[in-house]
Amino acid sequence: MSYYDVMTGNKAIACGVKLARVKVIPIYPITPQTSISEYLAEFIANGELDAEYVHTEGEHSAMAVAIGASISGSRVFTSTSSQGLAYMHECVAQAPGFRAPIVMAVANRRVGSIWSLGSDYTDVMPETNLGWIVYFVESNQEALDTLIQLYRIAEDSRVLLPSMLNMDGFYLSFSYERVNVPDQETVDNFLPEYRPKYAVNPLISKVYPNVFPPPPEGLTAYSRMYEELFEQAKKVIYEIENEFYNVFGRKYGGLVECYQLDDAEYALITVGSMSTAAKRAVDRLRLEGFKAGLLRIRVYRPLPLNKLRKYLDNVKCIGIVDRSVNHGTNRGPIFCDTKATLYGGSEKKIYNFISGLGGEDISIEDFLNMFKILAKEDTSCEVYYFEHPIPKQDKRITPSEIPDGEKRLIFSGGEGCPGCTIPILMRYTLETLGQNVVFSFPPHCAGISFSCGVLNVPYYIANFAAGAAYATGTYRTYKIKKVADKIISAVWAGDGGTYDIGFQSLSAAAERNESILFICYDNEAYMNTGVQRSGATPYGAYTTTTPVGKIWKGKGERRKDMPLIMSMHRIPYIATGAPSHTNDVKVKIGKAKDTVLNQRGLAYLHLLKPCPTGWFFETSKSIEVSRLAVLTGMWPLYEIEYGKLRVTYKPSKLKPVKDYLSIQGRYKHLTDKEIDMIQNDVNKYWNMLLELEKLEKLPWYL
Repeated sequence: MSYYDVMTGNKAIACGVKLARVKVIPIYPITPQTSISEYLAEFIANGELDAEYVHTEGEHSAMAVAIGASISGSRVFTSTSSQGLAYMHECVAQAPGFRAPIVMAVANRRVGSIWSLGSDYTDVMPETNLGWIVYFVESNQEALDTLIQLYRIAEDSRVLLPSMLNMDGFYLSFSYERVNVPDQETVDNFLPEYRPKYAVNPLISKVYPNVFPPPPEGLTAYSRMYEELFEQAKKVIYEIENEFYNVFGRKYGGLVECYQLDDAEYALITVGSMSTAAKRAVDRLRLEGFKAGLLRIRVYRPLPLNKLRKYLDNVKCIGIVDRSVNHGTNRGPIFCDTKATLYGGSEKKIYNFISGLGGEDISIEDFLNMFKILAKEDTSCEVYYFEHPIPKQDKRITPSEIPDGEKRLIFSGGEGCPGCTIPILMRYTLETLGQNVVFSFPPHCAGISFSCGVLNVPYYIANFAAGAAYATGTYRTYKIKKVADKIISAVWAGDGGTYDIGFQSLSAAAERNESILFICYDNEAYMNTGVQRSGATPYGAYTTTTPVGKIWKGKGERRKDMPLIMSMHRIPYIATGAPSHTNDVKVKIGKAKDTVLNQRGLAYLHLLKPCPTGWFFETSKSIEVSRLAVLTGMWPLYEIEYGKLRVTYKPSKLKPVKDYLSIQGRYKHLTDKEIDMIQNDVNKYWNMLLELEKLEKLPWYL
């Protein structure tokens, strides 16, 4: 039987994916989409969903895996947001050409250099003209219902196009609403198993969905074909929604939803969650006798041209609300599309209201004021920005305000979690490097901790996948200016920006042997977005995307060995360190500094960063956990100088790894057999390091 539950939009999406019996889920965490990936991991871990869950190293690969799985014949889901959607752009553009009926949820969030976690449509608008079906939903219930319908629509042989379900980040993704969850049997009858006629599978088909070489009819004709597909999609959308209504009793209007529009003289056009507040404004004005109405665009691609003309035919004046701007036109994208659609019909006054950028709220009062502007029918201005200044925050110290003679390079007052050792590691680093260092910060916990102005050295936010590339650009400029021997270009990255999404640019910089300093502080998961698995996560560890359930028992794979991987690049200096061993780590930072300033090449430091929040131990025990990691051999301290490996701290006898594992909640589910296996791995690795230490050089440096 169906049931009601109070849930977030992200959980509603995940429940829809489970009900749709999706078979392949490639995904990568990013706020505010992340909990979708967590809910799905939990469903699979507990045996509630039978699917392949692919922990990719970045969004570009997430979409690539999705395409590969889809064209091979699986029902596929992925989700992303903001910078992640931008990063996968190349693969997003590929999917329609393969006629891959992927469904992707996008928790909309601002993209670009003006950093924000808030919702607007700057992420999705650049993707809307690539051949995807594009939906915007207003509520959590609509999100779940639409996701189920989208598989029927996308997989229909008359369509076979990927689909994008957009829901406003935070407004829906993390807001709770009452949602009806249909029963599985009814959904199975409505949405049968996906059985593609053509798939990249020589056992079932000799015809594959490939777009290379170009079609014989030419690319112009091929592009026109997409418009024919979209016309078919409009019909299919109405068919599927009517069928859904007959089965489940809910419908949303197909391509558009009309609200109080029959006799309206003034109307707003909206998309997404803002529509709820706009409807309340319409209700209030109707009570006052003002003939207000609203048209909500549900399906932005294919744009419902005829519906817009039909439903707005008798409206005197229209206001179009955009949550993004086509910079250089001083207009929003929905305004541009809609005005072009209505152009040539009856002359109407059409206004563009731009508001809500970066997550700013668009209130009922804002919508009432928009209707007041419509009522004036003033032709002197076409575009209005509804701005909401950010309230002044408590004054914080900035480097320019530090008193003359003050030499501290890091101040107290960071915004990290209690017990975090990032400030300790950064203090060690700055005390050794001095003030002439510039940091490239890919997204990570430290970026939040230091964002309040506690660092007295320059730093900038880099893209997640490109920390080493940013630092390379900085270094090359210092080289041109002949100051590379005085200023250090450095990267301060977490494990995600090192092991996973950032590895490509790091590996390339190491292969070129750029004279930059790359510091990875390793807390062994994506802590910045809420403790998701990374390539650094050790075997057996619980994370929110490697949960402990009936099927899964924490992470099932061993972690990458980044220091030795970096040694394969034959760079001049590599070292590991830990906050519990102060002198050891400071000496290594000093050697790295000397390597970079003398322009001998890339120096790589790999520093342990115990995390009370993600590892589940008391906040007072961070240094104790660090010390145990070293004493048990779980985190050996060594360095590699020009190929010569040297273990820099050798306990007389390694402590049992159980001492280290038992202090952390992320390992509490491990059996004695699993702990013994980890102990065996540690012993082998420790002995391997001791054997490598005997060599004059590591073999791959020769």
